[in-house]
Amino acid sequence: MQLGGFSGGILSICNWFVRLAYINILWILFSLMGLVVFGFFPATIAMLATLRQFLQKNDPPVFKTFWKYYKAEFFASNKLGALIVVIGLVLFANITFLQSMDSKLSEMLYYPTIVLSCIYLLAICYLLASYVEFEQSLKTHIKNSLLIMVYNPLSSLFIIFGFAIVYYAVTTLSGLGFFFSGSLFGLVILSSTSLTYRKIERKQVNLGTQEKTA
Repeated sequence: MQLGGFSGGILSICNWFVRLAYINILWILFSLMGLVVFGFFPATIAMLATLRQFLQKNDPPVFKTFWKYYKAEFFASNKLGALIVVIGLVLFANITFLQSMDSKLSEMLYYPTIVLSCIYLLAICYLLASYVEFEQSLKTHIKNSLLIMVYNPLSSLFIIFGFAIVYYAVTTLSGLGFFFSGSLFGLVILSSTSLTYRKIERKQVNLGTQEKTA
């Protein structure tokens, strides 16, 4: 029996909360299964890829889908993760070094480095979204992610505000983080970047149509 109207909407929201909680628990468990170091990025990619299926209005079995992506992307996602971690460590080392220095030059460089680090964190969001959205080389993922981030500030604002809301919620409501932290952050990333991807697709379709009619 199908429910419509208000009851159907409530049921749909409840289903989404159950899915988000289930995916988040899988994300935690599979990260631990890889001893965190080797499991975090495959679990994160699997989480995002599974969430993407639901955003596209598919209804796959959650565990089977998560496990499929985890296995398939285990080595490739760890290569991506190694690059992300190395760059992050370099930025962290620079910030720590500048904090320890007491000079005009260190003060001048400190805040630009902080801004660069924030841009880097935002770029990771676009990179992860691109990774689960398109089949491309890592170099192409990085290039396209940076270009999309620069030319689509509205999506970046959605990510920032979305992250702020999720962070406030999971730190304010006890126990919410265990069930929803990762999946909600992932949902913010995918829903924000999908707006940009759909806009790019429409532009490509319009250009193709104009070329055919020219």
